[in-house]
Amino acid sequence: MKPTVRSIAALAGVSRGTVSRVLNNQPDVSAEVRARVLRIIEETGYRKDTRFQGAEKIHIGVIVAHWQNEYFTNSTLRGIHLAERELNTARIQLDVRRMNSRSDGEYIRVCEELLESGVRGLVLNAPDNIVIAAEIERLSKAGVVVVTYNSDLPDSTRVCHVGQDLMKSGKIAAGLMARSLSSKDRILLITGNMEFRSHRVRIDGFLEHLKTLGFPSDSYDLKECYEQYELTYDAVRQAVDAFPNLRGIYMGTEHVKACVDALAKTRRRMTVVVNDLTPVARHALKIGAVDFVVEQDFTAQVRQAILLLQKHLLYGQTVRRPIVHVQTSIVTRELL
Repeated sequence: MKPTVRSIAALAGVSRGTVSRVLNNQPDVSAEVRARVLRIIEETGYRKDTRFQGAEKIHIGVIVAHWQNEYFTNSTLRGIHLAERELNTARIQLDVRRMNSRSDGEYIRVCEELLESGVRGLVLNAPDNIVIAAEIERLSKAGVVVVTYNSDLPDSTRVCHVGQDLMKSGKIAAGLMARSLSSKDRILLITGNMEFRSHRVRIDGFLEHLKTLGFPSDSYDLKECYEQYELTYDAVRQAVDAFPNLRGIYMGTEHVKACVDALAKTRRRMTVVVNDLTPVARHALKIGAVDFVVEQDFTAQVRQAILLLQKHLLYGQTVRRPIVHVQTSIVTRELL
């Protein structure tokens, strides 16, 4: 069998990006690893593909959304870093731009800058609205291949979305909640900005499964708190005061700390299910303030989106699936 970069990487126990850096005499490879890769290249008789020598690099833009919680920013940057280790760095160059807000205007401005810089692919997380959908269509017409992560725009011209199975995530949360409650108990649902599909569909999944589990349609209250501490804190305190039978809280998004702080002021015992194993959620789980965390692999979403664009733009592999789901898992205190 003809040796390939993939087979060389497997034999050397390194990533394909490392093999690429050795082949192209680039830095950031230790002397020991470089020597091992070169030895295997010689032993296998590998010959470098010279089809792309002298060609310009393919630029892929990555837009890092603005989150108040740095956990999501850091997870995105970690995904970019992991992808870079596997990229063909001789042919692919990333252009990473960090947002300072969540405004549609800034999204469009950054997209325009990336288009002018010559990107051929774009990875972004954005609200699902007609303004951003129109911008993606404009980019597509200009020849830019768009892949979304975390929050999808299914009616846009993006070629693929990499993210959590949101319906499943919401259903998992409802199933966990129902194990501790009866159909006579009341549940508070906290979500962020319903303009983000990731916020909206989780709630849909939760409510759909809650109904199948025998809970009446008036057994819950839904509050859109825009991931704001004060709004979330007030929503929890008001619900506790208003409903003596409130027994469960589903945090479909942030702000978990506000929920924990509000409950600490009461003597009521709640079953609390949250999304994402952030440092705050991890601590709350550890001290028993939260019962379950429904975790998505945020880092994997970004990594896979970038590598998918490399396969499509550099190697001509067709994007066959419009949606790629990462793993969803359940975390309890005992698993920490």
